[in-house]
Amino acid sequence: MTSRSRIGRSGLLPLLVTTSAAIAGGTDGSFHLLGVEGLYPTDASEDGRVVAGYNTSEFWYWTPEQGLVFIGGLPPAAGGAGSAGIDNDGTRVGLTVLNPKTGTSEGAFHDIATGQTTLVGNFGFSCDASALSCWGISGDGTTMVGLGWHDLCAARAYRYSTVDGLVDLGSTVSGSSSRANACNDDGSVVVGWQDSNIGDREGAIWRNGVQTLITTSSGDAVGEAGAVSGDGHWVVGLGAGDNGALGWRWSEADGLLTLPPTPIPTLPRAFPVGVDHDGSRIVLFYRTPFPPATGGEGYLWIDGELHSLETLAAEQGIEIPPGVRMALPLGMSNDGYTIVGTARTPEGIQGFILDLPRPQGCLGDLDDDGTVGPIDLSTLLGAWGSDSGPADLDGDGIVGPTDLATLLGSWGPCDR
Repeated sequence: MTSRSRIGRSGLLPLLVTTSAAIAGGTDGSFHLLGVEGLYPTDASEDGRVVAGYNTSEFWYWTPEQGLVFIGGLPPAAGGAGSAGIDNDGTRVGLTVLNPKTGTSEGAFHDIATGQTTLVGNFGFSCDASALSCWGISGDGTTMVGLGWHDLCAARAYRYSTVDGLVDLGSTVSGSSSRANACNDDGSVVVGWQDSNIGDREGAIWRNGVQTLITTSSGDAVGEAGAVSGDGHWVVGLGAGDNGALGWRWSEADGLLTLPPTPIPTLPRAFPVGVDHDGSRIVLFYRTPFPPATGGEGYLWIDGELHSLETLAAEQGIEIPPGVRMALPLGMSNDGYTIVGTARTPEGIQGFILDLPRPQGCLGDLDDDGTVGPIDLSTLLGAWGSDSGPADLDGDGIVGPTDLATLLGSWGPCDR
C-alpha cells in the first residue's frame, strides 16, 4: 500500500500542458490533462498545487514537479469505496485501503513527505469486504469522514480525528443508514446524508456531532449534501423530488437558495460538488441519472450566474484542446479557483486540472479567505510587537500601529 511510482513530465506518459501559462497554483491560469486514461481527480489543495484522486486500481496525488505519484489503496472500481481527499497545504491525502490483517477496507491517511500510510480503524463490522471508507478530510488534515459499517450491513456516517478517535455520527431515523461526504477546515462541521423512513436520501449536517436535516423553507427535504465551505458556513448538495431535482446552497443564517436549472434539457439533474469560502463560487455538473458519469457538462456558478467551464476558460485566455469537455468536475480548491475532475477527450476519459487566474491578494487578508475582517484583526493584534511574520504589513520589522492602520484601511472583501 505504500509503494509508489511516478509518471513525470518527461516520462513515458507525460502531462499535457495546454497553455504557456504558469503551473497550477499560479495567477495566470492553466489547463492540464493528466495524460493517463481513466483518472478521477477529486480534491485539490488550497493553492491548487497538489491534487488527489484515483483510477481503477489505486489512489494517487499529483504535483507540477513530480507529476503523478501512485500510492496504492482500494478505490471504488477495485472493490473499495469513497473518494480521495487532501488537506489545504497539500501534505496529507485521505484514501481507502485494504487492511492486510482483516482483509477488509478501511480509511487511511497518506503522508506525502514520509510516504507512510496510517489506518484509522473501524467499528468491528464489515459488509462483504468493506469495513470503513474515506469520503473526505478536513482542511487542516486532522479529521476524516465517510461511511462505516455496523452489524447486519447497517451504514453509518463517521468522523475520525486524532483527538476523538472514531465517532459514529448516527441517524435521527432509527434503523436508517447515513454517510458523511465532506467536512470543513477543522472537522467540526460534517455534511452528508441519512435515509428517511422510506429510504430517500436527505441532506444532513452535523455540527460538533449534533445532526440537523437540511430542508426547504416549507420543511421539505432536500437531497444529500456534498460539500461544505472551509469555515463551515455554506453547504451545497443535490436536489430531490420536492424541489424539482435542483441543486442548492444552504446556510443556517441565510436558508436555502436553489441553483439554476439545467441549461441543457437532456441533462436534467444538478450535482454541486464544491463551494468556496464565501459561498459565491460553486462547481457543479449536469447529467442524466444514468451512466456514463462523464456524459454530462461541468459549470461554475459565480455570484448567481452559471458559466460552462470551457467558456469560462476561454474568457480567461486559457486554451482548451479541441474536442475536450470538462464533463465531470469532482472537486475544487477551497478558494474556488482550481477545479479538478474528469474530461471527455478524443483520446478517451482523462483527468483534468483547470486553474483559473487567482486575484492578487490584498494587504491585511492574513487568513487568505478573500476578505479583510475580524479574524485578520485578531491575528494582527495577537502578533502585536513581534518582529516578523505576515502581520508586519509594511515590512518595517515590527507589528505596530502602521500595520493596524493598513489593515483597517483594507477592511472588507478583496477585489476579485
